[in-house]
Amino acid sequence: MIPGPSDPCWQRAICSEKDLSAASLATKILVSRLRQETKSNPSKVNEKIAELRKYFEKYTFAAKDIALF
Repeated sequence: MIPGPSDPCWQRAICSEKDLSAASLATKILVSRLRQETKSNPSKVNEKIAELRKYFEKYTFAAKDIALF
């Protein structure tokens, strides 16, 4: 099950530097990009969280990666 949009795991995923070596390649690439974009424009963090949630909704194979956040 995918956590709700207000779950703190999304903020951690986007704003932390936590190692994602155990995540799928697709998740690593997406989260890396979202982190870079958020660093350059912190006001977009909610937009990036929404993008990450949509990814997990669409690609259920990656749902196990949510636990890494």
